[in-house]
Amino acid sequence: MPKNINRRDFIGITGSTLSLSMVNGTSPSSATDIPNLSKQLISNLYELVDKTPFIDTHEHLPSEADRIANKNNKEKTPAPDFGMLFSHYADSDLQVSGMSDKEYKKLTSWDLSPQEKWEMLASYYDRCRNTGYLLCVRESISALYGEADLNENNCEEISQKIKDDIQPGFYRRILRDVANIEHAQINCLSSGVFRESEPATDLLSFDLSTVGIASSISKIGNLNKFSDRPIKTLKQAHETIEHIFERFGPKAISVKDQSAYGRPLLYENIKDEDIETTFKQFVQKPSLLKLEEIKAIQDNLFRKCLQCATEYKLPIKLHTGYFAGHNGMDLSRVRNNLCDLVPLIKDFPNTTFVLMHISYPYQNELIALCKHYRNVYADMCWSWIIDPASATRFLKEFLTAAPANKIFTFGGDYIPVELVPGHARIARKGITLAITQLLHEGWLNESDAPALIQRIMNQNAHETFNLPRVLKAYKA
Repeated sequence: MPKNINRRDFIGITGSTLSLSMVNGTSPSSATDIPNLSKQLISNLYELVDKTPFIDTHEHLPSEADRIANKNNKEKTPAPDFGMLFSHYADSDLQVSGMSDKEYKKLTSWDLSPQEKWEMLASYYDRCRNTGYLLCVRESISALYGEADLNENNCEEISQKIKDDIQPGFYRRILRDVANIEHAQINCLSSGVFRESEPATDLLSFDLSTVGIASSISKIGNLNKFSDRPIKTLKQAHETIEHIFERFGPKAISVKDQSAYGRPLLYENIKDEDIETTFKQFVQKPSLLKLEEIKAIQDNLFRKCLQCATEYKLPIKLHTGYFAGHNGMDLSRVRNNLCDLVPLIKDFPNTTFVLMHISYPYQNELIALCKHYRNVYADMCWSWIIDPASATRFLKEFLTAAPANKIFTFGGDYIPVELVPGHARIARKGITLAITQLLHEGWLNESDAPALIQRIMNQNAHETFNLPRVLKAYKA
């Protein structure tokens, strides 16, 4: 893998250009040669950022084995052609721009040729090619297939390359060799509580999910899967959660919870004795309970999960902010995400809370929490393609307000691995721009840039997520 550029090398690259701005005491903001200086700095900083590997803190990748096994399975996967590149996130912008559900299904189906799909896609692609989602598609095509854009002349060739690439080792090639990602953490959407089908490796590790067993539990069956007898009492439910963490905690890199899609993040401190009777009713017939009674049970069980996660020293990743998809976001609840979490943050001071997606579009509040609370961290996963300009501003503002160890700067958040390289390219550009602007404006010394870049791209993740512990657990 490429080596990080050290402080001495970086100063050697940038020293002459940076010194121009300091002649006769002129600051970068008033120097007459700002355009040339800015262009040179961006080039030099991009080289540094490009050579620094990411720790990727959030992906939804299915197993490579499943991708290979289902390569020709029409029932299990989108067609392995260019339409797959529009099957996650880009599909939302296409449909918001006017593409119908019927057309989108054709785009990812096995029924049309790539040429026919392009003819259907072209006008919608033109409408939203300006967005981060669509930029990510183009950047991925460039990184993987050497084409600057998708068009009618290359859609067949790109489709064939996509299919041909699906073979043993293609995850490592795409993540390591193309995207320069040292390690990726996976939140599997189809494995329930934990992915048991494969071990963690130097390339991939896995989150433990608490959505189905606690924060959004709607029936006792999800917990019964992990109990040696049918659960009838709240105490048995707590014992089962303890068992789940005993079983998967040592092998998990962290806990991931995305309950914010379905409920407020206000997890109140519900005492066991106050819901024991309600819980028994929940076991027998949950449909008879009121929404507030279900919420009380979820609150209680999720706080139990937090106690266990803290015991196993597992960071808690929480979805905050923008909703994936389209035509379904309750913006009022999104606005309250961070305020709702404050009681939990205060009640669990020894628990590491990783708040994801910069809580877009309420990112300023996240900076304030990271600055104020020792146990709150910000994760920029997904944000670079939701809104690249806002993500760049967020990073710049974060680094002038909160300790630099409180941020993780990349997570692709994708199901198709083929889209991760494009996202990584966008993130690297945003990091470069943010650091460049801080240098130009005098908020950052050039001698501090190399260490800061390494910190936010991989060192923070190494310090917060204990991969050696995980790998050791698989050998035990």
